[in-house]
Amino acid sequence: MTESDAPRRLRRAEAVLRQRCGRILLVLERQTDAHNQMAVLRTAEAMGLVHVWLVEDGSQPQLPRLKKSVTKGAHGWLELRYFEDTATCIQALRAEEWQIWATDLGAGASAATHENLAPLPHKVALVMGRESDGVSREMLAEADKRIFLPMFGFTESFNLSVATGMILQRLFDICPAAHGDLSAQQRDALRARWYAKLGGLGWQERDGSWLENPPEPLATLRPDPELRRPRMPKKLAKKLGLDQKKIGLD
Repeated sequence: MTESDAPRRLRRAEAVLRQRCGRILLVLERQTDAHNQMAVLRTAEAMGLVHVWLVEDGSQPQLPRLKKSVTKGAHGWLELRYFEDTATCIQALRAEEWQIWATDLGAGASAATHENLAPLPHKVALVMGRESDGVSREMLAEADKRIFLPMFGFTESFNLSVATGMILQRLFDICPAAHGDLSAQQRDALRARWYAKLGGLGWQERDGSWLENPPEPLATLRPDPELRRPRMPKKLAKKLGLDQKKIGLD
């Protein structure tokens, strides 16, 4: 088979795979708002992360399972790991030799600037805390670095997903090479899982041969203009009098 025979979905997967980051791990600790949590997962996937760990809040009812309507399917491309409490998560982080960088609005935290963040550790776990009171005292006590986003208005905090995206971008600005730093073994494992997910039933017969000789990635992940359609709820499309066949409906 030649490159021209490769399905576009596999070439797109290869383009995403080339940019995946393994040295930054996102830890979401004790979130109480399911929509916030799911929005952060969408942000993390779009930023190129592989690993996201979620620590449950034992004092609150368990959050509902992830909804595709909120994450836009992003969680299906992440490696998620759940923990029942903070102590267990810390133990796992230390066992795998992650540096712990926790977000903190308290005294003693450093502003998330290039000077305070560089150089980026080989393995860094960014911890985002609960909406109401942030990262737990237990996690803060264990943190190797505590950081905050400088703010210049009357507003006292950013939305959780916005804050996560801003800090992740600063980490990537410090170390652009973090994109695409997966080992060959890590890429192979993700490739096999992604090909199966993209191909569905019978994928091995159709696409299995590409695992040994992956196709060239797409030149860009930006969608072709003719493939990009605005997305909106059906009720809004009807209200605006738009042709529902020409738009993506949620």
